[in-house]
Amino acid sequence: MRRPETRMWPTNRRISQLEHENAVLRQKCNEMQSGAGASERIDSITPDASTGTPHQPRSVSMTAPSLHGSSPARGPQSVPSRGLSHPEAPGTQDHRRGPSLYHGPTSIVYDDTAHSTGEDEGTSEIQSSANEEYARKLLFAQTARQRQLEPLDLAYGRLDFDGLDPELGMHLLTIYWSRQLYTAQIIYRPLFMRDMACGGPYFSKLLLNAILFTVSKHCPRLELRSDPDDVTTTGWKFRQRFTELLRESFDKSEITTIQALLIMSNSLFSRCDERSLSWLYAGNAFNMIIDLGLHVLPSSSQMPAEELEVRKRVLWGAYTIDKIQCLLQGRPPLLRQVNFKASLDFLDEYDELDTFKNLTYSAIGQETVIPSYNVSLLTKLCELSIISERILCELYSESQPRGRDRHSRISTEISSDIDRWRSNLPHELDYLSYPREGVLLPQAFCLLALSNALMILSQRPLFTNASQSHIHNSTSAYEAVSKCTAAANQITQILRDYSQHFSITSAPYMLSYATYICATIHVRIAAQKGRGSASFNCLLLCRNVLQQHLRLYAAAGKAMGNLDKLIAHHKVLLTEDDQLGASLAKFDHQICPRNLVDLPEMLFTPIQDAEIGSPQLNCGLSDLDLEAIAQSFRLDSELHYLMHPVGI
Repeated sequence: MRRPETRMWPTNRRISQLEHENAVLRQKCNEMQSGAGASERIDSITPDASTGTPHQPRSVSMTAPSLHGSSPARGPQSVPSRGLSHPEAPGTQDHRRGPSLYHGPTSIVYDDTAHSTGEDEGTSEIQSSANEEYARKLLFAQTARQRQLEPLDLAYGRLDFDGLDPELGMHLLTIYWSRQLYTAQIIYRPLFMRDMACGGPYFSKLLLNAILFTVSKHCPRLELRSDPDDVTTTGWKFRQRFTELLRESFDKSEITTIQALLIMSNSLFSRCDERSLSWLYAGNAFNMIIDLGLHVLPSSSQMPAEELEVRKRVLWGAYTIDKIQCLLQGRPPLLRQVNFKASLDFLDEYDELDTFKNLTYSAIGQETVIPSYNVSLLTKLCELSIISERILCELYSESQPRGRDRHSRISTEISSDIDRWRSNLPHELDYLSYPREGVLLPQAFCLLALSNALMILSQRPLFTNASQSHIHNSTSAYEAVSKCTAAANQITQILRDYSQHFSITSAPYMLSYATYICATIHVRIAAQKGRGSASFNCLLLCRNVLQQHLRLYAAAGKAMGNLDKLIAHHKVLLTEDDQLGASLAKFDHQICPRNLVDLPEMLFTPIQDAEIGSPQLNCGLSDLDLEAIAQSFRLDSELHYLMHPVGI
């Protein structure tokens, strides 16, 4: 008798492996198809030989060359669109929202079977490494091609500026790409400019108007003002247009809406001093990030490289904005790294060696060609934001116990983290420590200034919560004052150097915040040292810088007002000439000479252990009344003279 035939059913592990391999093959096919689409797009914008006019675009694919050495096909095949502006049929997936909305393992809709691939760990690592290297090359090639297409898209009128003159609109976009660091990097330029030309998902008029409002303050053209005689009305029509468009987008989680809210939030705070609205915009953007699941990034084999890069930049850009906003406003952070599953490895490195444009940073034209180091700057700023999260949560959180030993331990650890971050900073970005290798970039100045401001903030709780006996009997007080003073003096040096190479009036607001934090240290030392001291002169410089920033940043006025309260509270006498403020050129040569060793009472001391770079400044700390300094911090806290420039 014939035995029944036995069927061998595939195991779940084998099915998962096959599904994964299938997904990888589909991704590679799509990317190769994008390469073919690039050729089609070039053909579509080439002027017709007979009429001299450009053909109409036939596709909206990512402009990517083939990386396999074979020439892409130039046939008439249609490349699928990635989301033109047309109504979607019911049930159609919105690609701007990602594959699905996020629901974690505690949710009843969490799919437990969809998160197990059954791969061998070694095989997964090899595939991931290969996919990442492939993605790096692909994204670099795509970005290079798209940058070539930008002027062509402008020339042929394909860019959508929402009714604005294209030449003026492109000028404002150029300013934006050159000025912003964390806010610009949350927009992945190749996809934004590509979709601006074809109505794709990574462009929206809401996002465009947020950008235009943010950078309009740096453009002197009168046509941007609602009132030609009032500089504060510059770009106001872009904000009004943003508000109109937001009504249509506020109830949908989309990447472009997240980007627009974050950019506008940052501008509303620094430029308009609208703290509450700024905070609410940012909060809604953070909620959309969680809704889309951008905080949990899949592997490079599960998502197209361009989409993965967009998500990573939006996530880390939002994280950085959150920490900077929290520092500026003195509020608890909303995005926490502990909830992230995302590396800090940005794959598209095209911007790293892109030429730095001196546009709006200085009235003098650019003299040398230097790289912008945008990728390194963004990465290091994100790392610094991680440190700032710890400062906010472990030193300034309302629920944390306030103990002398605990604060001393945490402050020491954070101080070591900052020093470690500084020692790992590329030499090109640290001109103070490596003057021969350093490149003078405005954003690098701001990064160094922020790291010193964080050092001051990490040491402040040692005074605020210290007991009187602890101040008298412990050397930790001297160490904390020494670190704060050294950091404040280095910020002063940065301000002085910045004013020599760039226009201090158009400096990013991050430098304004560091100036205020620096001044809160100088004012305490000046109260004991008097008018002839170096700290008094540095205090005048800080106040003058804040005064220079009033033209662009309303928040600088709040910081300056709080600084004046501190000056009066500590009985530091400013004459009428001091109140008016000397010119910055005078400060450059008389108050902060090129070599800080020329300043009175400033002594160079060798750098020890964690300290790196050029010599640390020590403002004659031996004769300071540390108890008076500690008491001043405690009184400031009681009287609400906070370290934050927007304090009450």
